[in-house]
Amino acid sequence: MTAMKENFHQYIEKLPPTILTIFGATGDLSLDYLLPALSHMIEEGIFPPNFRLVAVSRRPWTTDEYLSFLKQEFKARNRVVSEKLLSAISYFAGDFDHKSSFNALAGVLGDKDIQAHSCFNRLFYFATDPKYFEFLSHVLKDAGLLKSCAKHNRMVRVLVEKPFGSNEQTAKKLNKLLLTYFKEQQIYRIDHFLGKEVVQNLLVMRFANDFLEPVWNREHIDHIEVSVLESELVGKRVNFYDKTGAIKDMLQNHILHMLALTLMDRPQKLAPEEIAKQKLKILRSLQLFTAAKAKTDLVIGQYSDYRSSGGLKSETETFAALKVTSSHPRWKGVPFFLRTGKGLARKVAEISIHFKQQKNKPKEFLTAAPNVLTFQIQPDESVRMQISNKTVGFGVELHTADLVFGYKEAFKHEIPAAYERLLLDFIQGDQRLFLASGEVEAAWRFVDSIIPYLENATLERYLPGCNGPKAADKLVSKYGGWWTK
Repeated sequence: MTAMKENFHQYIEKLPPTILTIFGATGDLSLDYLLPALSHMIEEGIFPPNFRLVAVSRRPWTTDEYLSFLKQEFKARNRVVSEKLLSAISYFAGDFDHKSSFNALAGVLGDKDIQAHSCFNRLFYFATDPKYFEFLSHVLKDAGLLKSCAKHNRMVRVLVEKPFGSNEQTAKKLNKLLLTYFKEQQIYRIDHFLGKEVVQNLLVMRFANDFLEPVWNREHIDHIEVSVLESELVGKRVNFYDKTGAIKDMLQNHILHMLALTLMDRPQKLAPEEIAKQKLKILRSLQLFTAAKAKTDLVIGQYSDYRSSGGLKSETETFAALKVTSSHPRWKGVPFFLRTGKGLARKVAEISIHFKQQKNKPKEFLTAAPNVLTFQIQPDESVRMQISNKTVGFGVELHTADLVFGYKEAFKHEIPAAYERLLLDFIQGDQRLFLASGEVEAAWRFVDSIIPYLENATLERYLPGCNGPKAADKLVSKYGGWWTK
């Protein structure tokens, strides 16, 4: 039995019957992430009793035809789909442009209730283009599917995928739309990076270890780095990416929310509303970009093969590095260096805390390297602290090494994929790793301050397989910092 299953055992008997409806069940998101996660989880027995899945897509198939399609797609991806998952699936063909095609959906979900002689928790996953969110919400309301079951204490929840808007204005509009149909505590806005084990460990490391909190501030920390680097090129996503770019694709969705978790004050308790409150304070404290700040604190780049890959004549950035500051009293004056890019030398996501060197130590130790605490989110999930040690022998010679906590070494089992953890939290009704409306809007507000200056910024060229533009190294070094390697 895996540790995830053992951990879930205390909850499994308490969870009510659950029916999950995925809109967009033939799309890449469902096939690459959602359904493989569900397949693994249900095979491990970490699903509530009487779990059912309704897969919704435009294609005019029967359930058997959909299951045949699913088996083929899993095989093409070198995966094996769980027979337990297949037996839990019903397929529903619905045209997202025609309301009448969903008239029978209430009957399908109602049939599941009757078969179980009890009403289900109804969970809806909008794995579609956001332009369909209003249509789907309206369809569900008209069908009476947004009403909770008071008799059996059953809940209705909705999970929405990114991109959540394309700027602050559209994010606010989307939030207003969803809040017309759902309450805030029913809405789960996903950022799959927040489901990764090491990101979750940020809160534990900071607030469960008493020695860290006293030094987690401007007095002891020199700078902080958040990097999400990818070796892959844009590939098949070129049409989407060309309209979005690195800043909107990664900074708004992932990096800013990891930064907020890193910088937030201690919450009174680990409740979703308390965590969201502290993160929101950080996001609102970030200094917005101006023309002068963009000129000195922003680097954008594009790998050399980008245009030829799609026949494009595009100025879209595939790399971005920037220096960010906060007005929060804890962090005033501390630079945060953020970077992301495609076509780079390595695939890595990490957060590094660079501590200041104290001046009042013995002269023999003045050459010691600074302490750096790094949370490596992928590919090798770990936490490591760079420290100085004495070398073996006479005299006092310093040697720099890492204290390492590796997840794979410490826990002799596979680490749950981010989507597995987030789907499980969605089923349990735990919002701690999901985004509140204010967080999404505040992140977009910061990104919106950068976008107007991209047009006049120099687009640095770099070769695929390198570490990115040299200008990014110069950006950090001029403020006395450095990127971790």
